Amino acid sequence: MSVQRTLHNHINQALLFMLSMLALLLVPQTMRADAQRRDSTTHKTLTTELRLQAQHELPDMRHRMLSSAQPVEIRQQGRYLCVTSRHAQLLPVYSASGTLYSSFRLSKGTNWLNGLPRGSYFINNRKFTIN
Repeated sequence: MSVQRTLHNHINQALLFMLSMLALLLVPQTMRADAQRRDSTTHKTLTTELRLQAQHELPDMRHRMLSSAQPVEIRQQGRYLCVTSRHAQLLPVYSASGTLYSSFRLSKGTNWLNGLPRGSYFINNRKFTIN
């Protein structure tokens, strides 16, 4: 019984993850953009990002990268990223080349991301460097 229940739970988690990814892909771009405009930290980020693009330091990959479905606040503390979210959701993380590195499942509240290898990453169209 225990093995069946464990297998059933793993299958349910996998299905939930796949449905979440599908929902993330199906959320219209305008809804994500509206959610980002409501977030004050995103506004500051977009201003910084436009300045960096003008200096040709940041490639324009925004049209290919997805962001979180709901607004999140991201702070970096050393090698750790503190992500605060008001909703449970997936957070896609892209490598410096623009390829999807991983999607992290966020729970409501404060989430700590660690274990990212050294390098640069794009999260919600913001560049983070892990030293």
